[in-house]
Amino acid sequence: MPPGNRNRLVAAGAALWGFAEATLFFIVPDVLLTFLAQTGLRRALIASLAASCGALAGGAALYAFVLAAPETARSVLLAVPGISPELASRVAVLLGGDLFAGLTAGALSGAPYKLFVAEAAMTGVPLSTFLMASLPARLLRFALAALASWLVFARLLGALALRTRQLLLAGFWLVFYAGYFAVMGW
Repeated sequence: MPPGNRNRLVAAGAALWGFAEATLFFIVPDVLLTFLAQTGLRRALIASLAASCGALAGGAALYAFVLAAPETARSVLLAVPGISPELASRVAVLLGGDLFAGLTAGALSGAPYKLFVAEAAMTGVPLSTFLMASLPARLLRFALAALASWLVFARLLGALALRTRQLLLAGFWLVFYAGYFAVMGW
């Protein structure tokens, strides 16, 4: 497959992952982005932008769902692994102040974006305002994950074989999610 087609496929996959995680999927696009960064920061950053755009599309779809059926949406979101009423309350507090600051703090603390979408819809934050604040917050999160992976795995551990670095990163994500779900609940 020519490199241009492969890059478009990677961007489409990142956008789809961003959409899925913004709605019901519970594994963050950071996983894909950190693997991409091992072979090229530019490609991972482009995929970060695609994942951010996918997240906004997923956020818009979830926003509409919350407006149409708020109680059903709340029940569905609380059934997603790692989401609890306490976490939803924390997100409400984060969004209670400055929208961009709350989204950024949430993105960097691991609070699921889908909860921010639901809270924004339930509290009457206009969708356009929410999406405009979401793009830089999501992009910051995804770009930082890609950059961190590139620095650690491509630069610091660059002497190791790519397969070894990929196995180390896979191990990191397994430990991360085991800890996350142990703390947040499955």
